[in-house]
Amino acid sequence: MKAPELVVSATPHIHSGNSVQKMMLNIIIALIPAIAAGVYFYGMGAVRVVAVSVLSAVAWQAILQKMMGRKVTINDLTAVVSGLVLAAILSPTLPWWMIVIATLIMILLGKEIYGGLGCNPFNGVLVAYVALRLSYPEAMIAWTPPAGDIMTELPPLQVLRDEGVGVIWEYFTLKDLLIGKVAGTAGEGCKIALLIGGLFLLLRRNFSWHIPVSFLAGIAILSGILWLADPEKYASPVFHLLVGGSFLAAFFLATDSTTSPVTPIAMVLYGLIAGMLTVVIRAWAQWEDGAYFAVLMISTLTPLLDMIKPRVYGRVKASASS
Repeated sequence: MKAPELVVSATPHIHSGNSVQKMMLNIIIALIPAIAAGVYFYGMGAVRVVAVSVLSAVAWQAILQKMMGRKVTINDLTAVVSGLVLAAILSPTLPWWMIVIATLIMILLGKEIYGGLGCNPFNGVLVAYVALRLSYPEAMIAWTPPAGDIMTELPPLQVLRDEGVGVIWEYFTLKDLLIGKVAGTAGEGCKIALLIGGLFLLLRRNFSWHIPVSFLAGIAILSGILWLADPEKYASPVFHLLVGGSFLAAFFLATDSTTSPVTPIAMVLYGLIAGMLTVVIRAWAQWEDGAYFAVLMISTLTPLLDMIKPRVYGRVKASASS
């Protein structure tokens, strides 16, 4: 009788059943409420941006992977998710050809040029966003007013920049900021929908709580310090948390597993620094909303933050020689 062979393979030996496709599907489900709110307030403009972004992202991924001799992996839904997240941070009025250029940058320079999924040092969505913001600044801030009666057709952060903190609560109510009844992008407006989506991803264990909580805490801490120091010049933490890309960046961009740290301490530092940098950019830089720039810049620190290692238990300390 032939003796049984011992097969030794690499860990893990027990699979959790999770997969990239399942994680991407969770993100798609989590984004549906925010995208639906964008469609409700901005109509067919939001539908067009979402459709062009998703379809072109999937097409570019298939084309580029074919050209590079790689296996076409559009079934893992990563391109669909990237297209949805990119659409969520774009204006509903953005021309279709700019969106197609953005998705090409996102897939090529944000992922495939580095070797594909898991190899990219930067979030492709943010790379594409910054490229568009620098190349077509006027188109990126051509806002569509939401459905219903509103006091201004400008987004809250632009009102803060142009007219100062004294008028923001005259133009916007807390309810408007929570439901997204303000001028803005196709998916970042409704903070209630984004919070529901973020909590869903937490429950599905797509990511841990460390980054989103510390990111929002970073925004609240620095904006609170500035507000207490000079409330006539700086907006309150409540305002900063409920405007712009605060929630979208916290739950759907800063938590990108490829470009964020992996240890709890590093994740908390990553989130805190990114949140505070968001406020710095909003207060003193030329851009109205600093959330997306902040996450992209702080991701450059990920290799350094990953050097912070947790304590190793069970190690025997060497005794000093007598």
